[in-house]
Amino acid sequence: MIPIELLTMGGGALMGGLMKFAAIGQKNKADNHKMTMEAFSEKRKAKQEAEVGIQNARNAFKNDPFAKLTRRIIVLAILGLAYWQYMAGLTGLDIVMPVMVESGFNFLGIIDTTSTATEYQTFSNAVVIQDWMKHAILAIISFYFGQAAAKA
Repeated sequence: MIPIELLTMGGGALMGGLMKFAAIGQKNKADNHKMTMEAFSEKRKAKQEAEVGIQNARNAFKNDPFAKLTRRIIVLAILGLAYWQYMAGLTGLDIVMPVMVESGFNFLGIIDTTSTATEYQTFSNAVVIQDWMKHAILAIISFYFGQAAAKA
């Protein structure tokens, strides 16, 4: 039989070791928590600095007297290009456009000899409206309506 003193000593040593491991675990958790809080603090500082920089940039842009003028020049240039493109044919300029031409025939999908080729045709006294220009004009107009709605 094992003497009670040996069991007491073994139990005490085992409990001492477990308590030491628990203390080390708690210290590691505390260190981890401390590092996490420091990281959050650094992130918060960086975020505040970024917000200050963004606010400074916004204030500088608001105070720039040429900001609105620059936007208006860009809009007028695009609208001028659209106007020139639409009215070029009516001012006597010939307009050359790519046109897709299909040749051949298709008999019930069994015999298909069709082919598509791009040819350039010249148009006189015509108005040409391209898809990208419609989208650009609509984007500009909706942008200005959006700005006006946001101010109200």
